[in-house]
Amino acid sequence: MNHNQRSGTADPTTAGPSHSPRLLAIGVVGAALVDHQVHRTAASRARLEGAADMARRLGVLDGAEAQLVANLIARYDAGQPHNAFAPGAHA
Repeated sequence: MNHNQRSGTADPTTAGPSHSPRLLAIGVVGAALVDHQVHRTAASRARLEGAADMARRLGVLDGAEAQLVANLIARYDAGQPHNAFAPGAHA
């Protein structure tokens, strides 16, 4: 935390601009995606689907991005390799 000295008192100042809701949503969905890719449990899938749905309903994840998450979930459920999202991979 930054402090400015004035008359011997410390006043906190902000460290910079806050993160946008879109960046926060991408971070949450991304973390849930990695968790599900690693663990592939019903609970990790539910967290991923919930995070993606919430972000979509809040308008910070568009339809194409939500569809990408759904496609990745389907690939994981089908047992496709972890690199199925790699450039050049076929849907």
